[in-house]
Amino acid sequence: MIDVHAHLCFPDFDRDRDAVVRECERSMTAVMVSSARFDEGLCALKLAEAHSRLHVTLGYHPTEGGSDPGSIMGLIRANSGRIAAIGEVGLDYHWEKDPAKREAQKAVFSGFIRLAQELKKPIVIHSWDAERECFEMAKDSGLTAVFHCFSGSVELAEEIVAQGFYVSVSTQVLFSRGIRKLAKAVPLESMLLETDAPFLSPYKYLEAKGELGLLGGWDPKRNYPWNIALSARKIAEMRGIGQEEVLRQTVINAKKAFRFV
Repeated sequence: MIDVHAHLCFPDFDRDRDAVVRECERSMTAVMVSSARFDEGLCALKLAEAHSRLHVTLGYHPTEGGSDPGSIMGLIRANSGRIAAIGEVGLDYHWEKDPAKREAQKAVFSGFIRLAQELKKPIVIHSWDAERECFEMAKDSGLTAVFHCFSGSVELAEEIVAQGFYVSVSTQVLFSRGIRKLAKAVPLESMLLETDAPFLSPYKYLEAKGELGLLGGWDPKRNYPWNIALSARKIAEMRGIGQEEVLRQTVINAKKAFRFV
């Protein structure tokens, strides 16, 4: 199993990060340790240095990344040989409504696209309520692009896939009808799985079904990389295939997208 987007350096994991990482090493093929800010990026680099199944993406969140994207660009340049991708970067129109600030987001995102082109790195795109704008900015870049936690339309997902990009399906597939529609429509060969841990825990869904035991005694309000197994089970059920087929193909896809074995 490969979780392509997990924030293992968020403070939510401060109390037991070592235990979480040990479980990742036991149960996962790989975990992409994602970052959205400078301090999180430093932590991710340190964490991956000590654990071979952890791989780093360095990024700048469009609304929570801080006021100095240049410092993160510098961090990316200084560690280009140690990272698998640039991200998460992109646009967030869900939280940002001001037109001028949205334009500023576009300028920053354009800078990260150029940096990814220069360094020949894949890019992981945050696109909440700005899916169309992000696609239009990335589609002719020549990059490998991953649409993180994608929640846009099925029609746009089809365009993304046609461009050779990847759609990353989160654990929301367990409790969101919209994400289930996407997960049923996106070709398996273009799908990745993620948790966005510690966010998007499926615990309310599991609690309603009497299946909290599937979380193995971990704090149910946090999400964990190995919960992609639950996503794969749901996707397999919807598509009439085996869970192992979903996990096998998404591992192949992740290795191709992030260029590692």
